[in-house]
Amino acid sequence: MERQQRLSGAVTQVRDPQCANVTTAQNLRNLCTLNAVADAKTNQVLLQNPLPGTRGSIGLRTLEGPGIWRFDANISKAVKITETKTVQFRLDATDVLNHPEPATPILDINNPNFGLITGVGAKSNLHRQLQAQLRLNF
Repeated sequence: MERQQRLSGAVTQVRDPQCANVTTAQNLRNLCTLNAVADAKTNQVLLQNPLPGTRGSIGLRTLEGPGIWRFDANISKAVKITETKTVQFRLDATDVLNHPEPATPILDINNPNFGLITGVGAKSNLHRQLQAQLRLNF
């Protein structure tokens, strides 16, 4: 929860400082649409686009979304009928706790919703499912 608040409440979107380096000829500087992410209190730039033709210095998976986990379970019981015959009952349950899975936050710094989770995860349409099996072994 704190991670969401930090991304959505303590940062703001500002014009990328690189736009100041764009030439003013033909009004090109005003056409620069790059954005940067800055600290909401100090306005210090935290994330910005890399210079043209270069890669950024931020590593992979530096910003992460909330963790996603599922709880699946099964139980089985075998009952011997005769010396060679058994009956097995099995119950499988997927997504036992049936809790929602949030989507990953928007990590595009040019998007005004940067850092916000605006939807639910891809597996949000899967609900708790139970499957029962009865098997006769002979």
